[in-house]
Amino acid sequence: RLFPGTKKDPLLSGDLSANICANFLGLGNAATPMGIRATRRMINPDRPGLATDEMCRLIVLNTASIQLIPANVAAVRVGLGCQTPFDILPAVWITSLCSAGMGLIAAWLLGKVWKT
Repeated sequence: RLFPGTKKDPLLSGDLSANICANFLGLGNAATPMGIRATRRMINPDRPGLATDEMCRLIVLNTASIQLIPANVAAVRVGLGCQTPFDILPAVWITSLCSAGMGLIAAWLLGKVWKT
């Protein structure tokens, strides 16, 4: 529902799925190349300099990135001597869901306001 263009392009669907899965696992750096490929596939050939609504939603999801397992943060906490690196999970889940949800709502509203 967020990306209706994936119905027409299976490569776009694969890049988006891999990007979102990498973000779920807290691997933001690994998600970046797939997000860039997906964004390039979303470019409208009639208006190449204009970001589509799907592009904006992808950028919001990449920036907010709902994380199921914040691997990088846990690794830093272990490196600093923390005995329970995953005790932050409830806070990470709540804040990432709130930020992604509010970002998607804002992208939807702004897409309605500035329709070209």
